[in-house]
Amino acid sequence: KSTYHARVTDKTCCVHAEVRAIHDALRCNPGKLFGSALYFVRVDEQGALKQSGEPYCTLCSKLVLDAGITTFHLFREGGIVSYSTDEYNELSFSYVG
Repeated sequence: KSTYHARVTDKTCCVHAEVRAIHDALRCNPGKLFGSALYFVRVDEQGALKQSGEPYCTLCSKLVLDAGITTFHLFREGGIVSYSTDEYNELSFSYVG
């Protein structure tokens, strides 16, 4: 494996919630995601909201772009932060965490 590949590819073995939500939405509403928004928050074991952190997942950022979603919202310190999907994609590929 190249170092570059390891840095820019999601290495988890699970299906992310964003992927499941997009696939479900496309199955129910083919072609109707263009111009929509995706909201992401984390929830702990007690159901309390947790901050989502920095944009980092290249798998999700690429899928959101491909689906035609235009805005990605993350629950961050201070509230919801909105990113255009292009900006989110750039940030996820430049994330060094």
